[in-house]
Amino acid sequence: MFFKKISIAVISSVLLLMPVSSVVNAATFTSGEINQIQHLQKEYTELDKTKYSIENIYQTKPRLKEKFSAGSLKDSYINSQIAYINYYRSLFGLYPVTADSTANNSAQKTAAVMAAINANPFVNQHGLPADTRPNYVSKSTWKLAQSTSQTSNLNFNVTNQSAGDVITDLLTDHYNLTGSDTGHRAWLLSTRLSTTGVGAVYGNNGYRYSVQKVLNVNDIFRTASQPVVTYPNSGVFPIELIKGKNIAWSIYFSNKTYSGTPIIEITDNDTGKTYSATNVTNYSKAGYGNFKTVITYSPGKMPIIEGHEYTVNIHGLYKYTFKLFKQDISGQTQTATTSSNSDSAASYEKAAVQQDTHADSSMAKVSGKIWAIFNPKIKDFRNINYFEVLKNGKWHNNFFLKRVLQLK
Repeated sequence: MFFKKISIAVISSVLLLMPVSSVVNAATFTSGEINQIQHLQKEYTELDKTKYSIENIYQTKPRLKEKFSAGSLKDSYINSQIAYINYYRSLFGLYPVTADSTANNSAQKTAAVMAAINANPFVNQHGLPADTRPNYVSKSTWKLAQSTSQTSNLNFNVTNQSAGDVITDLLTDHYNLTGSDTGHRAWLLSTRLSTTGVGAVYGNNGYRYSVQKVLNVNDIFRTASQPVVTYPNSGVFPIELIKGKNIAWSIYFSNKTYSGTPIIEITDNDTGKTYSATNVTNYSKAGYGNFKTVITYSPGKMPIIEGHEYTVNIHGLYKYTFKLFKQDISGQTQTATTSSNSDSAASYEKAAVQQDTHADSSMAKVSGKIWAIFNPKIKDFRNINYFEVLKNGKWHNNFFLKRVLQLK
């Protein structure tokens, strides 16, 4: 597996960056940063923005009653979703992942089962704990759906999203039913993730049930591709991915174990003001993304401004700086302010108040088992049988839902 190559994109003679008005009193960008921003803007522009519906998503339509069949997705949908996953992973310097045919098949069958039973999107559906198998779904398919739904990111929505919109929602995690644990993001940005699977089926209730397989047993023992993943990442970062309601920030360590709650401060380097992070929570025992340390927090009331530079100080653990740029430049003619420094952009990570509701979660226990494997001195999960958890557990947390009342 190789890193995605980052080339310098030449976009006519106009610099496709921030409007002049938005960079007044803001950080300047080095020529290396400008090159990278141009490249990322071009990559984002070229991603498929097709809006999918029940009319254009299927290669083979599913049959959700008698003679049950999961159907199949168009290759364009699967390829688009993988492209978005890898675009976002590239922002963090992470290896690209591939779609596994077996995982695709499992994810599609799982999505079809949930669509067939019109699974309630407002309650836990990981493991299908509250549902009964209909007689037209075989026992083996039902068992597969239970297992796959426990090891996948789930997304339910009633809009005709693009394949990439699903991934954007999972990355920002702003519709996470349980709050700010950012588990979906951690799995997407896992430094050990190698393959994934994609499934999507519409129920007759109008919901698109989307499944992204993320927990692979073989990945548990993979060497992490890099030691730390921060959100926002260091260097340049798209403002669209942090500006909005309920978007928690995070830091994940692949191998470093930390069980405390750090003090986190964020400084706007353009205004000189420093803000204290709020809702700082340590979710490390959940083991999301096969990370040893998972910490999330909120920037609070700190203004998030395009073109500004920020320093995040996670006291005693990590300190880094990032600058915000506008990722989506469709329909805009833009220019940028450039500093005299021609250094290369350092925009990638170096490669290589909420109740904790995770205790009864099967995925948390599975993740916790993984966490315990990497932390043999921890005894919290010593009595859990890994495969029995996959089979019988119930996941009550980290359930992803796009609420109807929040749709616009």
